[in-house]
Amino acid sequence: MAFLEVSSVSKAFRMDQAERCVLENVTLAVERGEFVSVVGFMGCGKSTLLSIIAGLIPPDDGEVRLDGELVRGVRPRTAIVFQNYSLLPWLTALENVHLAVASAQPTWPRARHRDQARRYLEKVGLANAAHRRPGQLSGGMRQRVAIARALATEPDVLFLDDPFGALDALTRAALQQELAQLYSAEARRVTTIMITNSIDEALLLSDRIVPMTHAPRATLGQPVAVAIPKPRTPARLTHDADAMHSRARVVESLTASVLRRRPVRPEPRLPVGDIDVGLTAVPTHTEA
Repeated sequence: MAFLEVSSVSKAFRMDQAERCVLENVTLAVERGEFVSVVGFMGCGKSTLLSIIAGLIPPDDGEVRLDGELVRGVRPRTAIVFQNYSLLPWLTALENVHLAVASAQPTWPRARHRDQARRYLEKVGLANAAHRRPGQLSGGMRQRVAIARALATEPDVLFLDDPFGALDALTRAALQQELAQLYSAEARRVTTIMITNSIDEALLLSDRIVPMTHAPRATLGQPVAVAIPKPRTPARLTHDADAMHSRARVVESLTASVLRRRPVRPEPRLPVGDIDVGLTAVPTHTEA
């Protein structure tokens, strides 16, 4: 049995007096310490799936098990990083991280809580901004605080809900690289599930990439292994044969899921470059 198992999960929502099936028969197995990215188009149900796996909302059918136990509600020793930072605006960066550590590790002495918060702010390059409030920080700095807050609690499982999606391209690329370096430096591997619409982001961080089919009734395609040593860099991924092969397999799966739901039409000419699946049509280029 895998450490985290999603078995035949389905979810529908009632909208405008009609029921819309978002997820149908989704199955996923994640091993302890593995980093898995779910990649798909905007609006295909990735966030809904992550919310179910994290215990934020229940599935209509199927089940999620973590370390053999049925997930009903948010489990202890799990952490979530959202796209919108979710920091308390009246607390400083240090106080935001300190509060999370104190809640996750109530048996630790207060001094250890504060030392842990400081240490993880240093890890994400915010030692000099520890006493600033979120309103005094840039978007990239706020997301660094959110990442520090999550990792400082020493979770067994980390959920990343498109954590860099709201950032500009340069800040996003910098934080992706920082997270890749941080994960490689951590002695203790955290089981991580990330949702994203960027294949390059998934290649940079993941052990496996799982394509999600187009909505409605979205499900998961065949996982694609990323057998490239870590830490990785965007420059290396650009020229690495294994990375190019993995990228091509993910793009093929995503494109096929769109074409199966649309009338047959002449295939567009695809320019040379990466693929960004944050589009609502057949992808034509990728985010750098």
